[in-house]
Amino acid sequence: MSNIKSRRIMNRKGLPALALILSPALFTPVALANTETQITAPAADSVASIDAKLDHKRSEVKQLEGTVRNDQNRLRDLRNQSDSLDKKAEQLDAKRKLAQRNLDEQYNRMIDDPDLDITPFQKQYQDSWKEVKENQIAKLAIQQDIQEQTRVLKSNNAKKQRALDELEILGESRQEARVLRLQEELAAQDSLDVIHTITCKMSMTLEACASQGKTLSMQKAVNNFQQQLINGFTETDIVKQHVDSVSLNIHVLDSAIIDSGFNGSNRYTTKLQASLRARPNSTAACQLLGLENRYCIEQSNSSSLNDKIKKEKKWVGITIRSNRHEDNVTVNGVNYGSTPVDVMLPAGQHQITVEKSGFEPYRRQMSLTKDITVWADLKEQENRPKPGKKFSDRLGNNQLAPQMVVIGSGNFHIGKDAAKNVTISKAYSIGATPVTVNQFNAFVASTGYITEAEKGAGCNAINGGETKRHQNQNWRKPGFEQSKNAPAVCISKNDAETYAQWLTKQTGFKYALPTEAQWEIAARAGSKDAYWWGDDIGSGNANTGWGGSTWANKSTSPVGSFGANPYGVYDTAGNVWEWTNAKSGIVRGGAWSFAPTKAKAYESLELNPSTSANYTGFRVVREL
Repeated sequence: MSNIKSRRIMNRKGLPALALILSPALFTPVALANTETQITAPAADSVASIDAKLDHKRSEVKQLEGTVRNDQNRLRDLRNQSDSLDKKAEQLDAKRKLAQRNLDEQYNRMIDDPDLDITPFQKQYQDSWKEVKENQIAKLAIQQDIQEQTRVLKSNNAKKQRALDELEILGESRQEARVLRLQEELAAQDSLDVIHTITCKMSMTLEACASQGKTLSMQKAVNNFQQQLINGFTETDIVKQHVDSVSLNIHVLDSAIIDSGFNGSNRYTTKLQASLRARPNSTAACQLLGLENRYCIEQSNSSSLNDKIKKEKKWVGITIRSNRHEDNVTVNGVNYGSTPVDVMLPAGQHQITVEKSGFEPYRRQMSLTKDITVWADLKEQENRPKPGKKFSDRLGNNQLAPQMVVIGSGNFHIGKDAAKNVTISKAYSIGATPVTVNQFNAFVASTGYITEAEKGAGCNAINGGETKRHQNQNWRKPGFEQSKNAPAVCISKNDAETYAQWLTKQTGFKYALPTEAQWEIAARAGSKDAYWWGDDIGSGNANTGWGGSTWANKSTSPVGSFGANPYGVYDTAGNVWEWTNAKSGIVRGGAWSFAPTKAKAYESLELNPSTSANYTGFRVVREL
């Protein structure tokens, strides 16, 4: 391995004109390619650096978990003390009442005996009343302690959750750093000298013997290079577990015969020098490390990669049934008639619609990966706003308010594993996208409003797995470049509510922030999966950290950059966390700088309502 390390060249340029690609017929163990592979830039943080941060963050989480446990124990003790004081209050009140009855009896006796000394009974009553008062004071103090301890517990719980989120982000960063490190190691180029001796048959010509010697020497050079490359990886033990299923695409950049000739007994020796490098595909590093391909998606080549994936998709069978006769099935706009319908489709995203006049249509966007049966439950249509209808109210300056999408009333499933059943008795509408920079700018221009971040509170950002406040960042300059069609960020809950009030005044219709249920119903679009398209984040489906998109871990994406869910609502997974109307400050949906798991439909994050962050925006709802 010393040979390859001493002369390794980190060359990222294309193949030289003299590049020689070995024939697959000669070198079956090595899969060869003739296309360029772009090398990803080195990670900003090394694996070792992230490991140090992970250790620190784990210690912080452990400490916060201990703090929360102590807070919980303290709160439990205080409540026990409060319960004891309540029981004591009952006993003391009974004692006071007894003392009062005794004192009243003595007063009655004084009528017949004026010289009767009732001083002991007066003292007994006064002492019992004093004990009641002291217990009341102690009870009040305990209640104040309970309120304060509840506040402390809630604050430390929020810190713990934030630390857990940051720990997850660091974990994603570590996987990315591992991939980038291996991609750097895969980009190694080296010149090798190999000597190979063969025994030529008596029937072979000199030219044929020399040609065979050169060919087998070249094969030896390729095999040696590949083996030395594998042995030189930092995580070589893990790579060796997966290398048999991954093509390293070894290329010979240049070669030359240094010496050759017979050395007796028909033995022909060839000394060859070759310059070689590996050119694996964009996902090879992920496959070698046993990671999901989303860590390896090359953002600059995502469109060509998607084209390639589409060509390789398999076909699966889907059976569609419903609870009504004489219905009509449409798949991706193609009419298949009444149920039951059996059809073969390529694996991937498909829009399925089952309709019948007088009934609510069944619409579902599905990610097909295997054979499946779909049951459509068609319900009688009520006289209510048509779900999926889009509209925009007109503002006072004749501009348009954000586009809204009607969400119908009915029963819906929300929460983890879609286990909670909720009923929405009245249809409502929700913003098709988060409120954009352009839309928020129209509000500011009309009112002169100054956000809390601009007033001096600053805007939070996640840097290196840590949440930090930046005093000079706000919705106009959130720390990265944004288009006018990107979601407005660095917006507090108070800012968002003020915007909704402005829309109400401008349009005459009631606008507000969505409830958590309204938000999740619109985000799920009838799906019971973790994401509206399925249980796996996949690659390039949403703008999340490590989500395989151009904007992942860099910035927000323009709204509508990814497909709408079946309700016609965009960006419900990733891009920005979105404020709800919860008093405690709950945001939903995940963000460009958070792990993909945080973009699941049921996930939430608790923030102080006055907090602004460059990963937090909002969308509005409007009463119908």
